Amino acid sequence: MESLNLVSRFFDAIRKDPCISTTHISIYMALVFYSKDQPAADPIHVFSQQIIDICKISSRSTYYRCMHDLHAFGYLQYMPVFKRNKPSQVLLIAM
Repeated sequence: MESLNLVSRFFDAIRKDPCISTTHISIYMALVFYSKDQPAADPIHVFSQQIIDICKISSRSTYYRCMHDLHAFGYLQYMPVFKRNKPSQVLLIAM
């Protein structure tokens, strides 16, 4: 139920934001979907390839650009880890 509220608030916020594209939305929804399988921990721990596979993005650079955009726009906190064997941390922010 919490994820439904998060999605609803996200769509309310992006309705007025011309900077958000369908790729941003796809990544955010993939993160919400991925977070439901993790324990109720904040932040969630993700490997970029897992999210890329869920949202069908073909380029890693697109993923990283959109993650940095979402972070800069205040929709999430992104704490990248640049080691292949350690996941990055993402905190989904309720608007």
